[in-house]
Amino acid sequence: MMPAHYALSDAAIVMVAAWAALPLWRQGKILPAFAMACLGIAAAIGVVRFGAGLQAELAALHAGGSQMLGLAALLALAAHILRRKSDRNDGALAVAILAISAGIFFLAKALLAPLFLLTLTVGLCAAIWHAYRFGLSWLVPSGLMILLANTLLIRKSPWLTEAAAWHIYHLLIALALILLASAMHATPLDVREKGAYRAPHKNR
Repeated sequence: MMPAHYALSDAAIVMVAAWAALPLWRQGKILPAFAMACLGIAAAIGVVRFGAGLQAELAALHAGGSQMLGLAALLALAAHILRRKSDRNDGALAVAILAISAGIFFLAKALLAPLFLLTLTVGLCAAIWHAYRFGLSWLVPSGLMILLANTLLIRKSPWLTEAAAWHIYHLLIALALILLASAMHATPLDVREKGAYRAPHKNR
């Protein structure tokens, strides 16, 4: 049985997601807010699982929720980065993204990991291009780079203990969310003319 301290790093993600999601939602940035909420919900299941001593009972829900909601979060972030704007249609898009993620989870689970990495890579490339081409903030590509390195190097690292890998993995997710949310909080609602994710100190 995994000890209760496994809930601590999950709780860090919950707190960061709660800090980030509501301001983004109030600014009309529905897809980034949706992404933060997805990751926060998945981590909250972990907090309940370990904090309440329900490791076995919630193991399947925690694993499945993390996979499905993690993919939904990455799809939402990538869509927001690629579109470079927020609008009233984002709510419907978020519902569609959640349905797609659920469909993949239940009907083609083998595609979850490849699609997660592909979506993360596409979003990272787009964010790097925006930062390079328009001279914008590098916080978004930095956050996505942390998520990519975290997934490839930390999640199932053979050179770390299980507990260390667990906590480092979740703390790096929390750090990436802070970087992403900080950049996205600083951007105007519609950035088709002004570019995406401009650093707060830039003149707009």
